[in-house]
Amino acid sequence: MKKIIIFIGIMFAVSSCSKDFLKEDPKASITTQNFYKTQNDLNMATSSIYALFGGVFDQVTAPVYGADDITVLRAGNKFMYSDFDVFSANSSSPAYVNMWIFLYTTIKQSNALLLNCPNASVSEDAKNVASGQAYFFRAISYFYLTRLWGAVPLVEKIVPDYKMQVSQPEEIYALIVSDLENAETMVPDNYTGDRNKNGVNIAPTKGAVKALLAEVYLTMAGWPLKQTDKYALAAAKAKEVIDNKTKWNVDLLPNFADLWTKAGQYNIETVFGCYYNGRTPGAWEDYNGNENGPESAQPVEEGGWDDGFAELTFFKNFPAGPRKDATFQIDVLSDGKLIPWTECQSKHPYYHKFIDDYTYNPVTRWGDWWGDHTEPVIRYADVLLIYAEAKAMSDGADQSAYDALNAIRKRAGLPNLNVAPSNSSFRDSVIVERGWEFAGLEPNCRWYDLLRTETVAKANSHRDPAEVPLIGTPDDTQHTFYWAPIPIFDTNLNPNLH
Repeated sequence: MKKIIIFIGIMFAVSSCSKDFLKEDPKASITTQNFYKTQNDLNMATSSIYALFGGVFDQVTAPVYGADDITVLRAGNKFMYSDFDVFSANSSSPAYVNMWIFLYTTIKQSNALLLNCPNASVSEDAKNVASGQAYFFRAISYFYLTRLWGAVPLVEKIVPDYKMQVSQPEEIYALIVSDLENAETMVPDNYTGDRNKNGVNIAPTKGAVKALLAEVYLTMAGWPLKQTDKYALAAAKAKEVIDNKTKWNVDLLPNFADLWTKAGQYNIETVFGCYYNGRTPGAWEDYNGNENGPESAQPVEEGGWDDGFAELTFFKNFPAGPRKDATFQIDVLSDGKLIPWTECQSKHPYYHKFIDDYTYNPVTRWGDWWGDHTEPVIRYADVLLIYAEAKAMSDGADQSAYDALNAIRKRAGLPNLNVAPSNSSFRDSVIVERGWEFAGLEPNCRWYDLLRTETVAKANSHRDPAEVPLIGTPDDTQHTFYWAPIPIFDTNLNPNLH
């Protein structure tokens, strides 16, 4: 696992998730007195924020192993993932340290830009574009933090406060919504230059902000806030993206498999994503590449790391079709021969989504640990499914809700869902569809749906007897094991975080 650099003051990394935003070398002795002054400074600052956020997803997200779609062998250094899979994680687990650090460092750098941007010698429009991106990244960082950890420190300054208390989710969501409402008025519809690749926007657009806001509202309607009035807001925001998809050049790809190929690195289904370039040399290389594939996702027989694979019940229930074919690897190359997954060491099928990277050879099945596969943080498929669910739970499942859901099913090779017995039954069908659509370690994975629908224990009750037995017992009433413990290095610095 790569070493993490924690930036307490002003972060001025020269790389970013797209890795082409900037090519300058970092300046020496940068302070708030001589930085955040010019357009170039603001470009560097926003690129730095984007680079840090990319660090959130360039490695395995351990807490999501509590879902029923992914598991791992309980051996060696996989214990740090397995601890979440079997509900026995503790605050000293090293598996989620990276994510916690990168989320808070992204927040700190967003705060620095927001506090200093008003003094820049640039146009008001330029200030708005930079500040809008900072609001977006602060919001999305807190969104992941509160879903994974619950009550967390709400930091709106640059200098650390080792006496601050945690804030409850309701307060955190209030800031998230406020930040996104600000960003919605500030960021552009589209970008040019290095922030647009092949017609795909790299930085967050108005469409991306609206899509994220729709997902935030949908989450607020569920656990822990249960503010059901937010369903209508979620449906309305998702509908704005659907109705204006050509403005932001987003749409559903006709072929699900195209999302996961080398050629699909920049695709119009990714409303917002983290883009990497593992081939960029230089001192900041740790921020350039993605460690999630190929080796992370490959079986040990193919030289992989066995970081995770599909749970058996989930795989067996997954409906056949092109989506299943593109999602899973069901055979393994062992000693020059193809064997079925039932005969490999793990005796599990593998996720194939992040394997086809620039280093991967499909014939030899060799791939490096360091790549540039895109992490699709928000897909247009998500927008459609948010709309379908939120519409059903607010005004009822009309034809537009069925059309949104069935667009996903049609691409997956499934028949249309016709008439559901009730709106709640329709909602349940959407949740199931989301599980299949975002299966595995996608940033918008199944774990978050299980949390907001209070079904963690229910989903894990169908665990196959061949899996590693659960150690802890999740509870959907008491919400036991729903949130990860705050890392011990922070609770040691600040006892108020316990």
